[in-house]
Amino acid sequence: MIKFKQELSKIKPYVPGKPIEEVKRELNIEGEILKLASNENPFGISPKAMDVIKASLNDISMYPDDSSFYLKKDIADMYNCSESNVLIGNGSVELLHMLVYSIMGKNDFLLRSEFAFIMSLISPKISGADVINIGMKDFRHDIDEIVKQSRNNNAKIIYIDNPANPIGTMLNQSEIEYLIANISDDRLIILDEAYDEYLIPGERVKSVELLKKHNNIAVLSTFSKIYGLAGLRIGFMIADAGIVENVAKVRLPFNVNILAQKAARAALMDQEFIDYCRKENENGKKYINNELISMKFDPIPSFTNFITFDTGRDGIDVFKALQKKGIIIRPLANYGLKSFIRVSIGTSKQNEAFIKALREVLNEV
Repeated sequence: MIKFKQELSKIKPYVPGKPIEEVKRELNIEGEILKLASNENPFGISPKAMDVIKASLNDISMYPDDSSFYLKKDIADMYNCSESNVLIGNGSVELLHMLVYSIMGKNDFLLRSEFAFIMSLISPKISGADVINIGMKDFRHDIDEIVKQSRNNNAKIIYIDNPANPIGTMLNQSEIEYLIANISDDRLIILDEAYDEYLIPGERVKSVELLKKHNNIAVLSTFSKIYGLAGLRIGFMIADAGIVENVAKVRLPFNVNILAQKAARAALMDQEFIDYCRKENENGKKYINNELISMKFDPIPSFTNFITFDTGRDGIDVFKALQKKGIIIRPLANYGLKSFIRVSIGTSKQNEAFIKALREVLNEV
Protein backbone atom coordinates (compact mmCIF):
# COMPACT_ATOMS: atom_id res chain seq x y z
CA MET A 1 0.00 0.00 0.00
CA ILE A 2 1.35 3.42 -0.98
CA LYS A 3 2.01 5.75 1.96
CA PHE A 4 1.39 9.42 1.40
CA LYS A 5 2.79 12.32 3.40
CA GLN A 6 1.37 12.30 6.90
CA GLU A 7 0.51 15.99 6.57
CA LEU A 8 -2.12 15.20 3.92
CA SER A 9 -4.28 13.43 6.52
CA LYS A 10 -4.77 16.80 8.25
CA ILE A 11 -6.07 18.55 5.15
CA LYS A 12 -9.68 19.03 4.18
CA PRO A 13 -9.52 19.72 0.43
CA TYR A 14 -10.99 22.85 -1.09
CA VAL A 15 -14.51 21.98 -2.21
CA PRO A 16 -15.74 23.87 -5.29
CA GLY A 17 -19.38 24.00 -6.29
CA LYS A 18 -20.84 21.45 -8.66
CA PRO A 19 -21.04 22.25 -12.38
CA ILE A 20 -24.27 23.98 -13.36
CA GLU A 21 -25.16 21.14 -15.74
CA GLU A 22 -24.87 18.59 -12.92
CA VAL A 23 -27.08 20.65 -10.62
CA LYS A 24 -29.74 20.83 -13.33
CA ARG A 25 -29.56 17.08 -13.87
CA GLU A 26 -29.65 16.13 -10.19
CA LEU A 27 -32.55 18.43 -9.32
CA ASN A 28 -34.35 18.07 -12.65
CA ILE A 29 -34.39 21.83 -13.12
CA GLU A 30 -35.46 23.29 -16.44
CA GLY A 31 -34.46 26.77 -17.48
CA GLU A 32 -31.59 28.97 -16.37
CA ILE A 33 -29.43 28.30 -13.34
CA LEU A 34 -27.98 31.41 -11.69
CA LYS A 35 -24.55 30.81 -10.17
CA LEU A 36 -23.92 33.42 -7.50
CA ALA A 37 -21.43 31.36 -5.51
CA SER A 38 -17.90 31.99 -6.77
CA ASN A 39 -17.60 35.80 -7.02
CA GLU A 40 -17.16 35.73 -10.78
CA ASN A 41 -17.80 38.78 -12.95
CA PRO A 42 -21.41 38.51 -14.18
CA PHE A 43 -20.63 40.87 -17.07
CA GLY A 44 -18.10 38.51 -18.61
CA ILE A 45 -14.78 39.78 -19.89
CA SER A 46 -13.48 42.90 -21.51
CA PRO A 47 -14.42 43.15 -25.20
CA LYS A 48 -10.77 43.93 -25.90
CA ALA A 49 -9.71 40.74 -24.14
CA MET A 50 -12.29 38.74 -26.08
CA ASP A 51 -10.96 40.09 -29.38
CA VAL A 52 -7.40 39.14 -28.42
CA ILE A 53 -8.47 35.61 -27.43
CA LYS A 54 -10.23 35.07 -30.75
CA ALA A 55 -7.26 36.40 -32.67
CA SER A 56 -4.85 34.13 -30.74
CA LEU A 57 -6.60 30.78 -31.08
CA ASN A 58 -4.17 29.61 -33.75
CA ASP A 59 -1.28 30.20 -31.31
CA ILE A 60 -2.34 27.51 -28.82
CA SER A 61 -0.27 24.86 -30.57
CA MET A 62 2.83 26.70 -29.30
CA TYR A 63 4.27 26.97 -25.81
CA PRO A 64 3.57 30.29 -24.10
CA ASP A 65 6.26 32.81 -23.20
CA ASP A 66 7.65 31.19 -20.06
CA SER A 67 8.62 34.52 -18.49
CA SER A 68 5.34 36.32 -19.34
CA PHE A 69 7.68 39.11 -20.48
CA TYR A 70 5.14 41.55 -21.94
CA LEU A 71 2.53 41.07 -19.21
CA LYS A 72 5.17 41.68 -16.54
CA LYS A 73 6.14 44.89 -18.31
CA ASP A 74 2.52 46.07 -18.45
CA ILE A 75 1.98 45.35 -14.75
CA ALA A 76 5.25 47.05 -13.79
CA ASP A 77 4.22 50.14 -15.78
CA MET A 78 0.76 50.20 -14.18
CA TYR A 79 2.07 49.86 -10.61
CA ASN A 80 5.20 51.96 -11.12
CA CYS A 81 7.60 49.22 -10.10
CA SER A 82 10.36 47.18 -11.75
CA GLU A 83 9.66 44.07 -13.81
CA SER A 84 11.95 42.27 -11.36
CA ASN A 85 9.26 42.88 -8.73
CA VAL A 86 6.59 40.98 -10.68
CA LEU A 87 5.83 37.26 -10.86
CA ILE A 88 2.97 35.78 -12.88
CA GLY A 89 1.07 32.71 -11.73
CA ASN A 90 -1.69 30.30 -12.67
CA GLY A 91 -4.06 32.36 -10.57
CA SER A 92 -3.04 34.12 -7.35
CA VAL A 93 -3.76 30.85 -5.52
CA GLU A 94 -0.73 29.27 -7.20
CA LEU A 95 1.40 32.21 -6.12
CA LEU A 96 0.19 31.86 -2.53
CA HIS A 97 1.10 28.18 -2.62
CA MET A 98 4.51 28.95 -4.12
CA LEU A 99 5.26 31.52 -1.42
CA VAL A 100 4.32 29.09 1.34
CA TYR A 101 6.17 26.19 -0.24
CA SER A 102 9.37 28.20 -0.72
CA ILE A 103 9.46 29.50 2.86
CA MET A 104 7.72 27.08 5.21
CA GLY A 105 8.49 23.62 6.54
CA LYS A 106 7.98 21.53 9.67
CA ASN A 107 7.59 23.48 12.93
CA ASP A 108 6.88 26.72 11.05
CA PHE A 109 3.65 28.68 11.40
CA LEU A 110 1.49 30.86 9.18
CA LEU A 111 -0.60 33.40 11.07
CA ARG A 112 -4.05 34.22 9.68
CA SER A 113 -7.51 35.35 10.71
CA GLU A 114 -9.98 32.58 11.45
CA PHE A 115 -12.28 33.46 8.54
CA ALA A 116 -9.56 34.27 5.99
CA PHE A 117 -9.43 32.73 2.51
CA ILE A 118 -9.35 28.98 3.05
CA MET A 119 -6.31 28.28 0.84
CA SER A 120 -4.19 30.11 3.42
CA LEU A 121 -5.15 27.28 5.76
CA ILE A 122 -4.52 24.47 3.29
CA SER A 123 -1.18 25.51 1.73
CA PRO A 124 0.87 25.56 4.96
CA LYS A 125 -0.35 22.10 5.93
CA ILE A 126 0.70 20.70 2.56
CA SER A 127 4.18 22.04 3.33
CA GLY A 128 4.19 20.28 6.71
CA ALA A 129 3.78 23.57 8.55
CA ASP A 130 0.92 24.64 10.79
CA VAL A 131 -1.42 27.59 11.22
CA ILE A 132 -2.22 30.06 13.98
CA ASN A 133 -5.81 31.27 13.67
CA ILE A 134 -6.62 34.71 15.10
CA GLY A 135 -10.21 35.54 15.94
CA MET A 136 -11.74 38.41 14.00
CA LYS A 137 -13.06 41.50 15.78
CA ASP A 138 -16.46 42.59 14.47
CA PHE A 139 -15.69 40.50 11.38
CA ARG A 140 -12.51 42.48 10.70
CA HIS A 141 -8.88 41.46 10.97
CA ASP A 142 -7.85 42.13 14.58
CA ILE A 143 -4.61 43.99 13.92
CA ASP A 144 -3.59 44.34 17.56
CA GLU A 145 -3.93 40.62 18.17
CA ILE A 146 -2.17 39.79 14.91
CA VAL A 147 0.80 41.95 15.94
CA LYS A 148 0.81 40.45 19.43
CA GLN A 149 0.69 36.85 18.19
CA SER A 150 3.33 37.51 15.53
CA ARG A 151 5.68 38.48 18.36
CA ASN A 152 4.70 35.58 20.64
CA ASN A 153 4.99 32.86 17.98
CA ASN A 154 7.50 31.87 15.36
CA ALA A 155 5.18 32.74 12.51
CA LYS A 156 7.17 32.94 9.28
CA ILE A 157 4.23 34.25 7.27
CA ILE A 158 1.40 36.61 8.19
CA TYR A 159 -1.47 36.32 5.71
CA ILE A 160 -3.94 39.19 5.27
CA ASP A 161 -6.67 38.99 2.65
CA ASN A 162 -7.72 42.58 2.11
CA PRO A 163 -10.62 42.81 1.42
CA ALA A 164 -11.30 39.55 3.25
CA ASN A 165 -12.96 36.53 1.67
CA PRO A 166 -15.58 35.24 2.51
CA ILE A 167 -16.34 38.08 4.96
CA GLY A 168 -15.98 41.18 2.75
CA THR A 169 -14.49 43.65 5.25
CA MET A 170 -11.13 45.38 4.81
CA LEU A 171 -8.32 47.19 6.56
CA ASN A 172 -7.56 50.77 5.55
CA GLN A 173 -4.22 52.35 4.69
CA SER A 174 -3.29 53.34 8.25
CA GLU A 175 -4.17 49.89 9.60
CA ILE A 176 -2.02 48.15 6.99
CA GLU A 177 0.85 50.53 7.72
CA TYR A 178 0.47 49.83 11.44
CA LEU A 179 0.69 46.08 10.82
CA ILE A 180 3.78 46.35 8.66
CA ALA A 181 5.53 48.73 11.05
CA ASN A 182 4.92 46.47 14.04
CA ILE A 183 5.76 43.08 12.55
CA SER A 184 9.38 41.96 12.46
CA ASP A 185 10.96 42.37 9.04
CA ASP A 186 12.08 38.73 9.07
CA ARG A 187 8.42 37.67 8.71
CA LEU A 188 6.76 37.70 5.31
CA ILE A 189 3.50 39.66 5.13
CA ILE A 190 1.21 38.49 2.33
CA LEU A 191 -1.41 41.04 1.28
CA ASP A 192 -3.95 39.20 -0.84
CA GLU A 193 -5.85 41.87 -2.80
CA ALA A 194 -8.04 39.75 -5.06
CA TYR A 195 -10.94 42.23 -4.83
CA ASP A 196 -8.91 45.43 -4.83
CA GLU A 197 -10.18 46.67 -8.21
CA TYR A 198 -13.76 46.74 -6.90
CA LEU A 199 -12.77 49.49 -4.48
CA ILE A 200 -13.26 53.11 -5.40
CA PRO A 201 -9.89 54.91 -5.71
CA GLY A 202 -10.06 56.53 -2.27
CA GLU A 203 -10.58 53.19 -0.55
CA ARG A 204 -7.64 51.36 -2.12
CA VAL A 205 -4.56 50.72 -0.02
CA LYS A 206 -1.33 51.89 -1.67
CA SER A 207 0.31 48.60 -0.82
CA VAL A 208 2.80 48.48 -3.68
CA GLU A 209 4.20 51.86 -2.64
CA LEU A 210 4.98 50.35 0.77
CA LEU A 211 7.51 48.09 -0.97
CA LYS A 212 9.81 51.09 -1.28
CA LYS A 213 10.24 51.08 2.52
CA HIS A 214 9.70 47.40 3.38
CA ASN A 215 11.13 44.33 1.67
CA ASN A 216 9.04 41.75 3.54
CA ILE A 217 5.75 42.30 1.71
CA ALA A 218 4.21 40.25 -1.10
CA VAL A 219 1.09 41.68 -2.75
CA LEU A 220 -1.14 39.18 -4.56
CA SER A 221 -3.66 40.09 -7.22
CA THR A 222 -5.79 38.18 -9.71
CA PHE A 223 -7.48 38.49 -13.08
CA SER A 224 -10.30 36.18 -11.92
CA LYS A 225 -12.56 38.82 -10.37
CA ILE A 226 -13.30 42.20 -11.95
CA TYR A 227 -11.21 41.33 -15.05
CA GLY A 228 -13.45 38.29 -15.66
CA LEU A 229 -10.69 35.82 -16.58
CA ALA A 230 -11.39 33.17 -13.90
CA GLY A 231 -11.53 30.37 -16.48
CA LEU A 232 -8.08 31.24 -17.86
CA ARG A 233 -6.41 31.10 -14.42
CA ILE A 234 -3.98 33.98 -14.15
CA GLY A 235 -2.77 36.21 -11.34
CA PHE A 236 0.31 38.14 -10.29
CA MET A 237 2.49 39.00 -7.33
CA ILE A 238 4.41 42.21 -6.67
CA ALA A 239 7.20 41.92 -4.11
CA ASP A 240 10.84 42.67 -3.41
CA ALA A 241 13.05 41.38 -6.22
CA GLY A 242 14.75 38.97 -3.83
CA ILE A 243 11.41 37.40 -2.90
CA VAL A 244 10.43 37.11 -6.56
CA GLU A 245 13.76 35.53 -7.49
CA ASN A 246 13.52 32.85 -4.82
CA VAL A 247 9.82 32.05 -5.23
CA ALA A 248 10.33 31.73 -9.00
CA LYS A 249 12.60 28.76 -8.32
CA VAL A 250 9.60 26.60 -7.36
CA ARG A 251 7.53 27.73 -10.35
CA LEU A 252 6.72 25.08 -12.91
CA PRO A 253 7.78 25.89 -16.51
CA PHE A 254 5.08 27.39 -18.74
CA ASN A 255 2.69 27.73 -15.80
CA VAL A 256 0.62 30.47 -17.49
CA ASN A 257 -1.03 29.63 -20.79
CA ILE A 258 -0.74 31.76 -23.91
CA LEU A 259 -4.38 32.91 -24.05
CA ALA A 260 -4.30 33.95 -20.40
CA GLN A 261 -1.21 36.11 -20.92
CA LYS A 262 -2.62 37.88 -23.96
CA ALA A 263 -6.12 38.33 -22.51
CA ALA A 264 -4.69 39.73 -19.27
CA ARG A 265 -2.68 42.34 -21.17
CA ALA A 266 -5.80 43.47 -23.01
CA ALA A 267 -7.93 43.45 -19.85
CA LEU A 268 -5.46 45.71 -18.06
CA MET A 269 -5.87 48.31 -20.78
CA ASP A 270 -9.67 48.33 -20.86
CA GLN A 271 -10.37 50.83 -18.10
CA GLU A 272 -13.79 51.62 -19.54
CA PHE A 273 -14.91 48.03 -18.91
CA ILE A 274 -13.44 48.01 -15.39
CA ASP A 275 -15.18 51.26 -14.50
CA TYR A 276 -18.48 49.89 -15.81
CA CYS A 277 -18.18 46.67 -13.78
CA ARG A 278 -17.26 48.58 -10.63
CA LYS A 279 -20.23 50.93 -10.99
CA GLU A 280 -22.70 48.11 -11.67
CA ASN A 281 -21.29 46.15 -8.74
CA GLU A 282 -21.84 49.11 -6.41
CA ASN A 283 -25.43 49.45 -7.63
CA GLY A 284 -26.08 45.75 -7.15
CA LYS A 285 -24.47 45.75 -3.71
CA LYS A 286 -26.67 48.64 -2.55
CA TYR A 287 -29.78 46.91 -3.87
CA ILE A 288 -29.08 43.57 -2.15
CA ASN A 289 -28.01 45.27 1.07
CA ASN A 290 -31.18 47.34 1.22
CA GLU A 291 -33.38 44.33 0.47
CA LEU A 292 -31.66 42.23 3.14
CA ILE A 293 -32.07 45.00 5.70
CA SER A 294 -35.76 45.23 4.82
CA MET A 295 -35.97 41.52 5.66
CA LYS A 296 -34.42 42.23 9.08
CA PHE A 297 -31.01 40.79 8.19
CA ASP A 298 -27.75 42.51 9.12
CA PRO A 299 -25.34 42.04 6.19
CA ILE A 300 -21.63 42.40 6.93
CA PRO A 301 -20.27 45.60 5.30
CA SER A 302 -18.66 44.51 2.03
CA PHE A 303 -15.87 46.04 -0.03
CA THR A 304 -16.08 43.27 -2.63
CA ASN A 305 -18.41 41.79 -5.23
CA PHE A 306 -20.22 39.61 -2.70
CA ILE A 307 -22.29 39.99 0.47
CA THR A 308 -22.15 37.72 3.51
CA PHE A 309 -24.90 37.59 6.11
CA ASP A 310 -26.34 35.49 8.92
CA THR A 311 -29.58 33.85 7.79
CA GLY A 312 -30.59 32.91 11.32
CA ARG A 313 -31.09 29.38 10.02
CA ASP A 314 -28.93 26.50 8.89
CA GLY A 315 -27.03 27.98 5.94
CA ILE A 316 -26.88 24.64 4.14
CA ASP A 317 -30.68 24.36 4.33
CA VAL A 318 -30.97 27.83 2.78
CA PHE A 319 -28.43 26.83 0.12
CA LYS A 320 -30.39 23.67 -0.77
CA ALA A 321 -33.71 25.49 -0.89
CA LEU A 322 -32.30 28.21 -3.16
CA GLN A 323 -30.65 25.60 -5.36
CA LYS A 324 -34.02 23.96 -5.99
CA LYS A 325 -35.16 27.33 -7.32
CA GLY A 326 -32.19 27.47 -9.67
CA ILE A 327 -29.95 29.80 -7.66
CA ILE A 328 -26.56 28.69 -6.35
CA ILE A 329 -24.95 30.58 -3.46
CA ARG A 330 -22.18 29.59 -1.04
CA PRO A 331 -22.96 28.29 2.46
CA LEU A 332 -20.15 28.96 4.93
CA ALA A 333 -20.40 25.96 7.25
CA ASN A 334 -16.86 24.91 6.28
CA TYR A 335 -15.64 28.19 7.79
CA GLY A 336 -17.47 27.45 11.04
CA LEU A 337 -20.21 29.95 10.12
CA LYS A 338 -23.11 27.48 10.04
CA SER A 339 -25.93 29.99 9.64
CA PHE A 340 -24.12 32.30 7.20
CA ILE A 341 -24.25 32.38 3.42
CA ARG A 342 -22.27 34.37 0.83
CA VAL A 343 -23.93 35.60 -2.34
CA SER A 344 -22.04 37.03 -5.31
CA ILE A 345 -23.40 40.25 -6.76
CA GLY A 346 -24.79 39.64 -10.23
CA THR A 347 -26.57 41.65 -12.89
CA SER A 348 -29.64 43.59 -11.81
CA LYS A 349 -31.84 40.79 -13.15
CA GLN A 350 -29.86 38.14 -11.25
CA ASN A 351 -29.91 40.18 -8.04
CA GLU A 352 -33.68 40.59 -8.24
CA ALA A 353 -34.10 36.86 -8.88
CA PHE A 354 -31.99 36.05 -5.81
CA ILE A 355 -33.99 38.36 -3.53
CA LYS A 356 -37.29 36.97 -4.84
CA ALA A 357 -36.15 33.38 -4.28
CA LEU A 358 -34.74 34.20 -0.84
CA ARG A 359 -38.03 35.69 0.29
CA GLU A 360 -39.75 32.50 -0.82
CA VAL A 361 -37.37 30.06 0.86
CA LEU A 362 -37.40 31.92 4.19
CA ASN A 363 -40.85 30.43 4.73
CA GLU A 364 -39.59 26.94 3.93
CA VAL A 365 -36.48 26.56 6.13
